[in-house]
Amino acid sequence: METPDFKRVMRGYDPEAVDQAWAEMDRQFSEANAANKELRLQINSLREQNSEWGNRLKYYEQIEMDLRDALLSAQRIANQVKEEATKQADELMQSARSESESILSEANRISESKQLEVETMLVEKRMEIVQIEEQIQELNQKKAEIQALVEQTMRYLEKVMGLLGASSVSSEQICEKPPEKPLDSDNTL
Repeated sequence: METPDFKRVMRGYDPEAVDQAWAEMDRQFSEANAANKELRLQINSLREQNSEWGNRLKYYEQIEMDLRDALLSAQRIANQVKEEATKQADELMQSARSESESILSEANRISESKQLEVETMLVEKRMEIVQIEEQIQELNQKKAEIQALVEQTMRYLEKVMGLLGASSVSSEQICEKPPEKPLDSDNTL
């Protein structure tokens, strides 16, 4: 607001100019008061907003701190879970390896045992086959001996029949034991 410049009149200042100046000053003062009041309202409103934004900022800062703490806690928990899972996985892998080695060892032992049993059975069966072949050879020899005896008996019978037909032979002669001839060296009884 400017200082009014009043004209000098004979008896002081011009009353109209003074009244006008006072009216203008009053108007300016009213406008300034209204503007001042408006600015104070705006300042108060801005202070309230600033206070509200400050409270919000504190609230968000608290949320940020809580989230940071929760994130750190979650990260710690995740690391612990990961470590435990890795440890459990290692233990399971070790257990599985140990169990598979045990199973393989047992399977190998059983396989060797079964293989030994099979080999023993094969030896036994081969021995049985050898015994059967020996029995077959013995039976073939006995068969040959029996065939030789049958042939010899047939020859004796033919002789007896021939004798019976040539002369009458008494029943005592027939029942007599035929003279023993030595058998061939391969047809021994």
